Amino acid sequence: MKSLAHASSGLLLVQPLQAQWHDAAGHALLQPPAPHEPVRVVADLIEETHVRIEVPGIMGADRSSFIQVQLQALLPDVPLRATWEGAAQQPLLPKPFALHAVGVASNSLNDLLARQVQHQRPVLGVWTLSYLMARWAGRQKHLPGNGWLFLCLGLPYGMRMVLLHNRIPVFSRLLLDVHPDQQALEIGQTLKYLVDTRVVERMDTPAILLMQPLPGLEEAVQVQGRTLLPTAVGRDARGVLAEVLDLAGAGAPGQLASLEQRRYGVARQTRHAFHWIGGVVALSVAAGLVLQGRAVQGQMAQAVQWQQQASESEQAAQELRKTLAASGTDVALLRLTMQVQQSQLQDGVDLTNPLWLLGQLMQSHPQAQLQGAAMALQPQACTAAAGAPAAPPPGPDATGDDATPLRTEWAFEIRPAPGLLPRERQALLDGLAARVQAWQGWAVQTNPVQIESGSAIVGGATGANESVANWRWCLVPRTQAQDPAAPGGAGAIP
Repeated sequence: MKSLAHASSGLLLVQPLQAQWHDAAGHALLQPPAPHEPVRVVADLIEETHVRIEVPGIMGADRSSFIQVQLQALLPDVPLRATWEGAAQQPLLPKPFALHAVGVASNSLNDLLARQVQHQRPVLGVWTLSYLMARWAGRQKHLPGNGWLFLCLGLPYGMRMVLLHNRIPVFSRLLLDVHPDQQALEIGQTLKYLVDTRVVERMDTPAILLMQPLPGLEEAVQVQGRTLLPTAVGRDARGVLAEVLDLAGAGAPGQLASLEQRRYGVARQTRHAFHWIGGVVALSVAAGLVLQGRAVQGQMAQAVQWQQQASESEQAAQELRKTLAASGTDVALLRLTMQVQQSQLQDGVDLTNPLWLLGQLMQSHPQAQLQGAAMALQPQACTAAAGAPAAPPPGPDATGDDATPLRTEWAFEIRPAPGLLPRERQALLDGLAARVQAWQGWAVQTNPVQIESGSAIVGGATGANESVANWRWCLVPRTQAQDPAAPGGAGAIP
């Protein structure tokens, strides 16, 4: 925003001979611009004084009060004054430091500013040409940053000389002469004066930089035996002076004008700031409305899609009803069948798999004889005693609660071949039990190994007759055995 205000504002160069108006591009104007146009004022007057203030190690209000007292003592009755170092450049800790200031005691400049305020012209600020030259030199990377540097800027009405120490302006002089020989002579006299007044030590030799000099000035200075830095030439056709004047802006140090003199300029910048903020807020609101509108459109499209899916589902249901009505299907019986399938037959097993496992078991143990096998749905699976026949499936009215789930049980009985010795009989039982225990998808609930192992192993036919005649296994699906609500699940044999 500051750069835009700078680009749209004019400039008024106040010199001893006249006050020259310039437009935003730096071109001279014959007539002043309209009163509502903002302006930046640059003062290049003889009544310019540079001072140095030694500030002790104090802080806060004491420091500010001390600086104001010193400014009043060193620059008495000078309303236009400013410091090179701003408040942000001053040390935070209470330690001594040096402060450099400039003051312009010009009644003509004060009267000119008063007329601009009377016309309600937005004055953005007042700066000295010497401070702008120092700022320009600070941006040149090829110039030395430490030590003494003597700047000489050629002007249409003379020359402005500024002495810098560590890139800080400490002395300035305006020469109203346009002859190269006289300007070279005044440069030498000024440097001699600075040495005589102890501003510069005799052993120190300031480097001299000619900025846009007149033809013949460089040779005239070199005749005096002084060393010059490479002459500064403007980067565009307007010259170095235009580049220096362009630095007059909100970021330039040394603001001379008071807030009273800049009140219309400050008000204008404040209005522009409010306009920018309002524009940003308006864009944010517009973007939010656009995003909200897109979200509403997406919700409407989704609602339309859901409504279309519901219509399609209703149409498919009506077609299914018509098909069932035309085929003569009993809808109530079909609904009951589906309920039974969902509640009772979801956990059913494939009958071919148990038969295949049982056939492989009998083929691998020829001394075992299969006596019977049964698979049934019981409210409580594998609860019959060993050696007892499996309970028949419950009738339709066996349970009063229709929601009671039925469990799948698979029971089969095997008898060992007659004439086996007790040890052979036990080995056969262990082999059968290990094979059954390894079946995937089935969990053993009743295992005859525990019952048989309790019988005494004795020799002869008498021991064989005392053992259980048939071995009975009872299994349930493994998913059913893992269900903690399934009866008998907790008693499964691992």
